[in-house]
Amino acid sequence: MERNKPFSHLYIEEEAFGYPMTERIRNCFPDASLIRISRYGELFDRPRQSYPEQYPSRNLILAVRHGKMIYPGAPVCQNFDQRWFYYCTPAMNCVYNCSYCWLKGMYQTANLVIFVNQEDFLKETEELLKEHPAYLCLAYETDLVPLETMTGILALWTQAAICHPDLSIEIRTKSSNGNIWSTLPVSDRIIPAFTLSPQAMIDSMEQGTGTMEQRISAVKAASEAGFRVRLCFDPMIRFPGWKAAYAELVAACRERIPASAIRDCSIGTFRISASYLQNMRKRFPDSAVVQYPYETSMGYCHYPAFVKEEMEQYLLSLLHGYVSEQQIYQEIGL
Repeated sequence: MERNKPFSHLYIEEEAFGYPMTERIRNCFPDASLIRISRYGELFDRPRQSYPEQYPSRNLILAVRHGKMIYPGAPVCQNFDQRWFYYCTPAMNCVYNCSYCWLKGMYQTANLVIFVNQEDFLKETEELLKEHPAYLCLAYETDLVPLETMTGILALWTQAAICHPDLSIEIRTKSSNGNIWSTLPVSDRIIPAFTLSPQAMIDSMEQGTGTMEQRISAVKAASEAGFRVRLCFDPMIRFPGWKAAYAELVAACRERIPASAIRDCSIGTFRISASYLQNMRKRFPDSAVVQYPYETSMGYCHYPAFVKEEMEQYLLSLLHGYVSEQQIYQEIGL
């Protein structure tokens, strides 16, 4: 049986019609079948869905977000010494298919939701800024860079950061699209953050993402556009040959990314909510990274302390002399 292509169907909430972003996205998929729905949850939250079966023919849901939109950052996320650390969800789920992604434990579906009322997110952020500054992670439950052509979400948020001196935003990505950075305004409060993984890890665990070389090229493009970049060696995952693979990755970074272009680096081994990992183990019984015998503390699963220490200290040794100790942020201990 032949599968549908990704985004062959657009599910659109009745309330979402009339928003400019809805029309913009519809124009990107002129041949897609359009299906009207009342609320995105009736499709997105439907029980007994199968991520592996859905992913090759995943669909797009356009919705209007209600209720709270800005949330305090999770304790296992690095806050980069930011007191007022928040995240938001302009979209839910990701176009990529990383085998270790916590979203697979949080959601049952491979379908993607984009919220078309981004102005309401911005209004809530402006109310927050009346109380104190905010450091906001935009790409918490998705990767916004590969969605930018169809959504324009990053253009909206980067302009907001330019207009609000107390707002800083982080844009985390695994995308190979380096051209996007020359289209966005440059500010020290707009932080491109690139998840960098060894090619062996990308090949086996990060389906659909940019290659190691492509991501490094995108980092270089962002720096050439004027941004100071964040290099994220997170999550580090242990696999056969991991030391040589990470040595190759850091060597490639040293060769192509000038130290002067680096704002900072983050280092962290794989960790995940115990409840999400439990769900993933049921759904992906053959996944080595999911089935690894992690330890559990404070509700999170992680490598044993000696494994974590070995991996992070090894990466620190690779980065020595490339960036300063003050530029390196390590995960919070569990």
